Amino acid sequence: MMLITLIRTDAHGRNRLVTITDRQLFLFSEHAFTVVSETGRERVYSFDRRSDLDAALRKAITDRTRRGYRVLYSYFRANEYPGLRPVLKKAAVS
Repeated sequence: MMLITLIRTDAHGRNRLVTITDRQLFLFSEHAFTVVSETGRERVYSFDRRSDLDAALRKAITDRTRRGYRVLYSYFRANEYPGLRPVLKKAAVS
């Protein structure tokens, strides 16, 4: 189980949230994650290999932090996604 919530404040002072989860199973591949924006737009990314999933998650988080998002909340089960923890720590709100 993984849950990451990213936040940024736009030019009008409104908070924008993006949530990334791996809760949704995907029928045609073993690994997947979902990105949901504040507008409700949902995108599912699927991968055959775990290494591809990890690389895509790092890229998704890095791309959003470059656009001004910060990590508001993150949750992982013990020993899951060890490569993401340093990326998230750099982009933490506080």
